[in-house]
Amino acid sequence: MSQDTASNKILLDHPDALAVTALRTRSVHAREVLVEAAWPGRSAEEIDAWVADRLAGAEGRHLPPGMDAFHLGQYARVLVLQTGDPDDRRRGRTLLEALATGDGATLTQLHPQAVQLLLHLRCQDRDHAGCAALLDHPQVPGDVAEAVRADLANPFLAARAGAGQGPAPGEVEDWLALLGTALRGPGLAPLRLDPAGVGRPFDRLTTDSPPRADRHGDPLVTVAISTYHPGPPLLTAVRSLLAQSWEHLEVIVVDDASGPAAEPWLQRAESLDPRIRVVRKAVNGGTYRARNTALRQARGQLFTTLDSDDWLHPRAIETLVRALEEDPRRIATRAMGARVDEDLSLVRPGYRHRVLAAPTLLFRVDLVLPRVGFFDPARKAADTEFARRLEAAFGPAAVHTVDTCLLLLRSGETLSSSEFGRGWRHGARHAYKTLYAPWHEEIVAGATAYLDPWTDRPVPEPRRWSRPRDAGLAPRRDLDLVLAGDWRRYGGPQRSMLEELRAAREAGLRVGVLHLEALRFATTRDLPLCAPVVELLRRREVEWVQLDDAVDVEVLLVRYPPVLQHPPHVTSGQALRPRHLLIVANQTPLEPDGTDQRYVVADVTARARKLFGADPMWVPQGPVVREVLREQDPDVALTDWDNPGLIDVEEWSRPPGARAARGPGERPVVGRWSRDHPLKFPRTHAELLQAYDLGPDVHVRMLGGRATWKRLAVEAGLPEDTPLPATWDLLRAGSVDPREFVRGLDLVVYHDNPDRHEAFGRVLLEAAASGVVTIADPKHRPVFGDVLDYAEPGPATRELVQAYLSSPDRYRERSREQQRLVRERYSHTSFLDRLASVPGVRAGWAAGQVDDAAGTAPWRGEARLQVHATGERTLPLAVTVETLDGDPLGAHTTPLRTAADGTRADQLVVLHRPPWSTTTREGLGAALDVPAEGDVDEAVIAAVDGRPDVAAVVLSRDGEVRVVATGGAVVDDGGPFRLAGGSRTVRLRRG
Repeated sequence: MSQDTASNKILLDHPDALAVTALRTRSVHAREVLVEAAWPGRSAEEIDAWVADRLAGAEGRHLPPGMDAFHLGQYARVLVLQTGDPDDRRRGRTLLEALATGDGATLTQLHPQAVQLLLHLRCQDRDHAGCAALLDHPQVPGDVAEAVRADLANPFLAARAGAGQGPAPGEVEDWLALLGTALRGPGLAPLRLDPAGVGRPFDRLTTDSPPRADRHGDPLVTVAISTYHPGPPLLTAVRSLLAQSWEHLEVIVVDDASGPAAEPWLQRAESLDPRIRVVRKAVNGGTYRARNTALRQARGQLFTTLDSDDWLHPRAIETLVRALEEDPRRIATRAMGARVDEDLSLVRPGYRHRVLAAPTLLFRVDLVLPRVGFFDPARKAADTEFARRLEAAFGPAAVHTVDTCLLLLRSGETLSSSEFGRGWRHGARHAYKTLYAPWHEEIVAGATAYLDPWTDRPVPEPRRWSRPRDAGLAPRRDLDLVLAGDWRRYGGPQRSMLEELRAAREAGLRVGVLHLEALRFATTRDLPLCAPVVELLRRREVEWVQLDDAVDVEVLLVRYPPVLQHPPHVTSGQALRPRHLLIVANQTPLEPDGTDQRYVVADVTARARKLFGADPMWVPQGPVVREVLREQDPDVALTDWDNPGLIDVEEWSRPPGARAARGPGERPVVGRWSRDHPLKFPRTHAELLQAYDLGPDVHVRMLGGRATWKRLAVEAGLPEDTPLPATWDLLRAGSVDPREFVRGLDLVVYHDNPDRHEAFGRVLLEAAASGVVTIADPKHRPVFGDVLDYAEPGPATRELVQAYLSSPDRYRERSREQQRLVRERYSHTSFLDRLASVPGVRAGWAAGQVDDAAGTAPWRGEARLQVHATGERTLPLAVTVETLDGDPLGAHTTPLRTAADGTRADQLVVLHRPPWSTTTREGLGAALDVPAEGDVDEAVIAAVDGRPDVAAVVLSRDGEVRVVATGGAVVDDGGPFRLAGGSRTVRLRRG
């Protein structure tokens, strides 16, 4: 089977889903499926050859038989936008040009975004004639055409492309008029370039002086600008504020501990106007901590922000304030923006130039601060979270958007640029949104919306965004086990992985999850992970890792091989690197008749090796899968054990041997549950009736199957609304928790499609664990053996059902035996034992659980500490140690944020016996990075308490110094003290 035909049953929710998923996942291998959809049976090389002939005039005006213009356009979109590779861009454009040379009707068959992309590419290549042919095309919206017209008229872009020597008289004015039209700023002063300005057009941008707003009675607006290592763009941003028609401003520039090199720029900014104040932070914390610092110090009734390299239209603040005042129900307003380069180019291939500009949010401080609190101090994306939290707390209408472009965002290397591409955002962004969305839903339902950065934050921050406060105390970054798969759905694979997560956590392993999206379930929606794993992540019981996180993993267990048939393309130098890579085949590659090729074993092996840098070992979920894997690839590396599902019997069990409680005269209930899929049910309507014809005295209850009943009826030539048998009841799949559903059953009878491979059958394991006697089709015997009973559909099943219903003793005995076998073969312990049987795994896990030998001997002796007040902003104390007798002590110093998180740092000094242990360093690092930063003192003391290699810690908080002895040491300092200058002597001793 060719790799090009793998996943030949892609489950699309929209015609655009395949291309959208390919872009969202950045899966280069997804192009194989796009090529197959565009020209079945042909290759990418054959498409390239057809393009060359078409453009050379060797092909006619019509497409060859079997070629699909829509999917060719989708393939071209993916080539251009997916990775940024110049050769792919060239191939994508030539393919679109080949489609455009047809009879004219071909372009109308393309997705509108494919036509717009061709226009963008022609514009960037300065193809004026080609753009003119498309500007009025019905697939091109007016705003897209306006941006292209502006860029074609931009004399600076022409000069950059070598098409001009500089602006001619009138060219700049004509271009700026087109630029203003594209930005759609009705009522705003027209844009112009300051003739006295220097630098590129972005930094010379201005307007005619707008009329000043009447200050009498107007609220004061505080504008926060956070900056880190500032340069000339900071002055451009500040000048755009000084030019505002709204003069009643307070501008707080918060420097995020850039260091001495930033001073010239900060001083220049502060000298521009008395309304500007610079706050120089002592400890770096990121954009949103800086904004919180400004919010704490703000005097304004209204608050907004501006990034330090952007430009705000001079009427922006006035426009936002007036929109806020129009409706008293409004809590905040915001506006549109456009991302441009330094020559003010609007066109970026595949993008619309106008976007909702999160930094423009302007809100009422007196209403927002008491109820919603501060920005989440995550490194990125917290402005969007804050706005959505406002909507959750006050209602969607509370945040009003002004449909005017008031902000120009400077493109280039920014905080966010490396985490976005057309149709793609880094997985960390998806993770952050997935984890804050449930909190917002709780806020709508009445939970508190208040966020205090000094207490437990409700949303974990992605690993790659967090910076260790002190690299010398960075917490350990390794994980013992990471479970990878498509975590969006909540079906058998996800339930199995959740049990495995639980087993690993109960054993004390450090556990993570990795989300890999399966192209098989292509969708236009960027779906969250399933709710149960989201809750584990929110509670920080497991960690969500990304493919390009710098993390070493002892065991990476990938479930559902199709996620590796079309894996993501990773360009980062960092990468998740497993020491052991296991691929759980919980599904066969294809069906017995060769249909539905879900993955190709050799492809998955090769692509997993490239993605993770390790040779994979395949783990069958059962003997059926093992056999098919060997048939597909005789050289496949297989474990000598299978990895069936595991389960906690106590969570599913009802009293041993008990049947469902029923009232007098009620029929016994025989049931089953599953997703509504052809794999899970008999092949035909007649076979379904035969399988569950259990007699008039038995009630049949199915959870899932409504769609299957209708489908099979239609296939049999019956009406779709054919009534169910009188003793049947079909519930919608997922409408009842299976653990509750099974408690109402006397027996489980599970008959499915005999022609389809079933790798394991989690439903059967759940049924057996519940203690409800379970009868299955004989095809499941190789997997479950004597755990279940087996019978062919029809008389054999009816006889077995009646035998159990008529003999309570037999039922009770079989129920107990069934649960005993489940405990023995599918327990949490059995899963960990199987993993630990892989050579090297048990030793790797053990190494992560034991302390290193270094530094475990306790410090003993007597020492004298000299605590000096240095007067410095970042490190106000200096601690020197003189050993009077015994072991020497080392001193490790790190700054701590103050409660105001502002210009002065607090301080921690750890006095330790060299060398100190890795465990101690990691414990301190974790204490410093705890979400509840206000409790950092207690966290630090708890982390070192009882550690033999630590003698004491010195904590400086708000000018007060406290020396805390640990592990049996004694300190003689007279209690906490203050240093206004000079020094203080403290004696320390142990043993």
